[in-house]
Amino acid sequence: MRTSTRPTPAKDALLEAACSLFYTNGIRGTSIEIILERAGVARQSLYQHFESKDGLVAAFLNLRDERWCGWMNDFVAAASDDPLEQVFAIYDFLEDWFAQSDFSGCAFINTAAEYSNPEHPFHVLAARHKARVLGDIERLCKAAKLPEHKALAKQLALLMEGAIVTEQVTPGSGAAAEAKAIARILIQSRPQPTRSKK
Repeated sequence: MRTSTRPTPAKDALLEAACSLFYTNGIRGTSIEIILERAGVARQSLYQHFESKDGLVAAFLNLRDERWCGWMNDFVAAASDDPLEQVFAIYDFLEDWFAQSDFSGCAFINTAAEYSNPEHPFHVLAARHKARVLGDIERLCKAAKLPEHKALAKQLALLMEGAIVTEQVTPGSGAAAEAKAIARILIQSRPQPTRSKK
């Protein structure tokens, strides 16, 4: 599935329109006509830059992955200089995200639900995103010198996913704060690393 890599105003307009509409309305629920209308470009631009709707969907998922992970990592890094507090800041990030007016759940959970076959290219991209997020959480746990950091990261990721789905189904659920409280209990129940005094 090849797409044009050269940025143009038409390509950017198509991708931004797709990012908004696919996230809010779902992939199958968003027609090419609606995207073209939102972007204000001709149909030929879609074929020139993305070849098809599938190409545009793949570009949307890749861009969403970059933006979301960058947003989370920047938020966590700015939250504290303490590596352990950065782990907990994952859930502060979720709380901030949930408060956004356009919050419509996780684009990748939604995509995996729409394309449930694990071998479907869109499902594969969704799974790749989740693996990337898990890797980011593992890195934070390792930096905090938490024991068995890989196993712990899986547990913290499960808390994250549960909070996301809960908030999507029940807006205003307080799931991010609840998940953070559970994460504290989970981490405090483990042997704590010795921290150097500054």
